[in-house]
Amino acid sequence: MTPSASEQRPPSARLRRYVAWAVRNGQVLWVIAALLALPALARTIMLYAHLKSDVEELLPRNAPSVAAIDELRRRMPGVRYLGVLVDTGKAENLAAGERLVDDLAERVRKYPKDLVAFVRTGVQTESAFLKANAPLYVELADLKTVHERIADERDRQVGKTLDLNLGDDEDEQKLDFSDLQQKYSDKGAGRFKNGRFSNPDQHLTLMLIEVASFTTGSDLGKALFKRVQADLKELGGTEKYAPGMRIGYTGDVAIDIEELEALVSDLSVSSVVVILLTLTVVLVFFKWWKSVLVLLMPLALATLYAFALVTLPPIGIDGLNSNTAFLGSVIVGNGVNFGIILLARYVEERRAGHGIEDSLVVAIWGARAGTVVAALAAATAYGSLMLTQFRGFHQFGVIGAIGMVACWAMAFLLSPSLLAWLDRDGSSSKAGPHRPVIMGRVANLVQRHPAPIVALAGLLTLFALYRVRTVDSSWVEYDFSQLRRADSHISGEAYWGHRMDGLLGRYLTPLVMLTDSPQATERVNADLRASVQSGVLHDYVSEVQDENDVLPPQQPEKLAEVSQIREIFTPRIKAELTPEQRENIEPYLPPDSLHVLVPSELPHTLTAGLRERNGRMDRSVLVYPKPSDATWHGDALAAITNELRRIGGSEARPAGSIPLSADIISSVMRDGPLATVVALLGVVVLVTGIFRFNRSTLLIVGSLLLGVLWLTAAISVLHVKINFCNFIAFPITFGIGVDYSVNVMARYRQTGEKDVLDAIRSTGGAVALCSMTTIIGYGSLLLAQNRALFLFGLVAVLGELCCLFTAVVVLPAVLATWSRPSAAGERGEPLPLNR
Repeated sequence: MTPSASEQRPPSARLRRYVAWAVRNGQVLWVIAALLALPALARTIMLYAHLKSDVEELLPRNAPSVAAIDELRRRMPGVRYLGVLVDTGKAENLAAGERLVDDLAERVRKYPKDLVAFVRTGVQTESAFLKANAPLYVELADLKTVHERIADERDRQVGKTLDLNLGDDEDEQKLDFSDLQQKYSDKGAGRFKNGRFSNPDQHLTLMLIEVASFTTGSDLGKALFKRVQADLKELGGTEKYAPGMRIGYTGDVAIDIEELEALVSDLSVSSVVVILLTLTVVLVFFKWWKSVLVLLMPLALATLYAFALVTLPPIGIDGLNSNTAFLGSVIVGNGVNFGIILLARYVEERRAGHGIEDSLVVAIWGARAGTVVAALAAATAYGSLMLTQFRGFHQFGVIGAIGMVACWAMAFLLSPSLLAWLDRDGSSSKAGPHRPVIMGRVANLVQRHPAPIVALAGLLTLFALYRVRTVDSSWVEYDFSQLRRADSHISGEAYWGHRMDGLLGRYLTPLVMLTDSPQATERVNADLRASVQSGVLHDYVSEVQDENDVLPPQQPEKLAEVSQIREIFTPRIKAELTPEQRENIEPYLPPDSLHVLVPSELPHTLTAGLRERNGRMDRSVLVYPKPSDATWHGDALAAITNELRRIGGSEARPAGSIPLSADIISSVMRDGPLATVVALLGVVVLVTGIFRFNRSTLLIVGSLLLGVLWLTAAISVLHVKINFCNFIAFPITFGIGVDYSVNVMARYRQTGEKDVLDAIRSTGGAVALCSMTTIIGYGSLLLAQNRALFLFGLVAVLGELCCLFTAVVVLPAVLATWSRPSAAGERGEPLPLNR
C-alpha cells in the first residue's frame, strides 16, 4: 500500500489512544522534561563556556598543521605576543608615551610566570649583549679581513714613521670597515633610537608581551588582556601622561581576543533578535498570545537536549568552535517549524468548532507525515556534514541533525498536553479563521499570469546558468582578512597591527620548522635560505634563523683571531689612529672577558622560538614572513606552506598560523562539495521514497535545484565568495528548501491535481511562516560584526528566498500551465499541510 492510500484513512484508534495518553500524563511528561532540562542546561552552559576560537578546532586532529601545532606545544614554551602600541599623537609626546609604557611594563613583569614569559620595550638587552660579544657574531672570514686591514694599517704607520716612500696616498682613507658595518647593521639597534621600540616620525612606542605558552586560541590571552587593561586603568590611562594619546592592542593574542569578542557579541545579539522576531511573527500569524508558550517551551527544551546530547559518548564534544557557536539561533529558526505546522493544524480545527482532544487528534494525524519528512530532510542536510573531515563542518552537522530530530520529538510529545491545558478556556478559537491575504494575492497572480511567470523564470534561469558557467576556485575566499571583524581595519587589530609592522619592519611571530635532528636542521636551514634568496619564498619571507644565528659557530677559531688582532694592535699603533679610526676598530677589540658562549648565557629574546623546554636549540628553524597582506591570502598561504613542507620533507614540519590557514582552505575545497552532493542525494532519495519516482518527484527536485541555481547566481552577482563558514549554507539549503516545494505539491495532489490555487492559499501561509522563522534565524547573523558569520547569514537567507519563490510562485505557475489529469496511481495523495 502506498503512502497516499495510508494517509487517506481517518485517524486510527492507536493515534487517539496516544493523544489521550499524552494529555492524561502531561504533568508527568513535563516534570520529567524539566528534570532532564537541568543537567542539559548545565552541559549547554559548559559548551558555550568552552567556546574555542583556536583555528585548529576547525580541522581534524590528524591534519598536518594541527599535528605540528601539538608538537610545538610539547617542545616549545611559546612564541606568541600581545603588543601594546601607544600612538602619542605627535612627536613631542613620545617621551610621555614611553613613560606610560615603562610604568605598565613594570607591572606586567610582576605577572605570574605561567601567564607572561617576557616583556620588552625595545632591543636594549640583546643589543648590549651583541655589542659585548660582537666578534663572535662576525663570520670568521670577516674577522680575518679585519686582521688584514689592521695589519696593513700597522705597516703603513711603521713606514710613515721610518719615512719610507711606499707610494701611499696621504689623503687615502685608511682602516675603513663601512662595508662590514653595513653587513652586520641588523644585529644592533640601528633601527630604533636608544634601542626602544619607538619612532618619533610615526609617533609610536611599543611594548611586547610574550605569552607563557603557545596557543592559537584566546583563553590564556584573555586573562592577560584583562590584567593589562586593569593596570592601565589604575595608572590613570593615557590622559594622565599626555593629552591626545591613544592605545591599541595588536599581535596574535589581540587577534584571537578581538575575534572571540565579536563572536560572543554576535551570538548574544542574534539570540535576542531570533527570539523576539520569531515570537512576533507567530503572534501576528496565530493571533493567540498563548501560541508563543506552545511553541517556545518545547523548542527551548529540544535545543538544550540537542546541545547536551552531543557532549555524551560516543560524540563527546567538549566545546563549540567558530562554526558551531551560532547553531542555537539556527536550531531555533529551523526547529520551530515543526511546532508551527502542528499548531496551525490544531488552531484550524479549533476555529472550525471541534473540541480540544479531537483537534489534537486531527492536528497530529495531519501534521505528522509532513513534519517527519521536513525533520528528516533537514537532518539529512545537516548529517551530510558529518561525512566530512573538517571539524568545523562535522560538529555543525552532528549538532544540527540531533537538533532537528529533538525539535520534532518535543513538539509531538509535549505540545498536546500543553495545548490542552492552555486552551481549556477556548481562547484559541476566539480569533476567528485566518485569512491568507498575502498568499491569496500570490494565488491570483499565478492564476492570471502563469505563462509569463514561467517565461520570466526561464529567463532568470538562463541568466543564472550564464553566471555560474565559470565556477572555479576563484569563487573561494582566499583572503582571510575579509572574514575578520568588520571594524578591525578601521580601529581594531588590523589597523594597529599594520602600524606595528611598520614600526618593527618585520612580522612579529615566526613560523617554526620543527626538525628531528641537528643534521636535518642544517639541511632545512640551507634550503630555506636558498628559497628565500631566489626561490618560492623570496616574495614572502624576510628572515630565516637557526641556532647558529644566536649561538655563533667556530667560536674558538674566532677567539684566536681576536687574540691575534689584539697582538698587532699595540698602544703605539692605537695612538697613531684618529678617533674615527679607533671607533671603527673598537667592536673587534672586546674586553679580555670574551669567551665561548653557551646557550644558558644567551638573552631570552634571542632564543625565543628556538629554545625547547629541555634547553635544546638545534632542532628548529624560525621563518619570519614579510610584513605584508600575503599572509592573509590563500594563494600565498598555499605557496608558502607547500614550499615549507617540500623543504621539510620527512625530517621537518612547519608549525604556525600560515599552515593552519592553508589546511583550512584545502579542507573546505575537499569537503564542501562532498557535503553538498551527499545532501542533494539524501534529499532526492527521501522525496522519492515519499512520492515514488514520478512527475511530482521531478517537479519537487527541479524546484529545489532551480532555487539553488538562482542562489549560486545571486552570490556571483553580489560578489560573495565561498568561505569555510558560508559553504555550510549550500547543503543546508537542500534540506530546508525542499520542504516548501514538497508541501505545495502535496496539497496540490491532495486536491486531485485540480486546484493549484488552493494549494497556494492553504499551504502558502504556513510555508511562508516557516520560511520566515528560518530567515529570521539566519538573518540575525546579518547583524554580526564577524564577517564570516555575516556572509553565512547572507547566503543562507538568499537560499531561503530563492527556494521559497520557486516553490510558491514558479512551481504553481508550471503546474497551472502544464496541468493535466494525473494517472490514477498519483491522484489524491493527501499529504497534509506542512511547511
